[in-house]
Amino acid sequence: MNRWISCVVALAVVSLAPGLARGDDGDDEAMKIAVKVTTEGAATFDTLSASAMAAYYEEDARLSLVIRSNEGLKTEFHNGRGEIEKAYAKIFEKPETIKSHNDVKAARLLAPDVLTIDGTFDLNTLKPDSPKIPFHQVRVKKGDKWQILSMEVFYVPAK
Repeated sequence: MNRWISCVVALAVVSLAPGLARGDDGDDEAMKIAVKVTTEGAATFDTLSASAMAAYYEEDARLSLVIRSNEGLKTEFHNGRGEIEKAYAKIFEKPETIKSHNDVKAARLLAPDVLTIDGTFDLNTLKPDSPKIPFHQVRVKKGDKWQILSMEVFYVPAK
């Protein structure tokens, strides 16, 4: 009986924690993909093209912006590629020369076609006081592209 329970527990652990079963190779692959797609994303961001940025998102994606202001924390939700494009257009209203950069802290393949990425976005490396903005992305693979299904961005400047 104890042997049967041990087998069930072992199967449960493996099925609930695919990253553990996969080992470091999965994490290395996830990190390579994450660095590639976020580097491409930063280069596109630097073009200040809202439509080009929106093209990285799934049609029904969700962008969540968590912003701290004098009134406290506020969350803006932008659902669907059209709303997301409008959000980027608002961000790009006052264009300037920028050089952004994403620093990937963690990446994990939840399945061969589902990737999570955690990192920090440096809005403009040309300015020493540029905000470093934490983010979390969930991406899905469609053909040869890793499209954003959801992204949470946290703009919480020091008080």
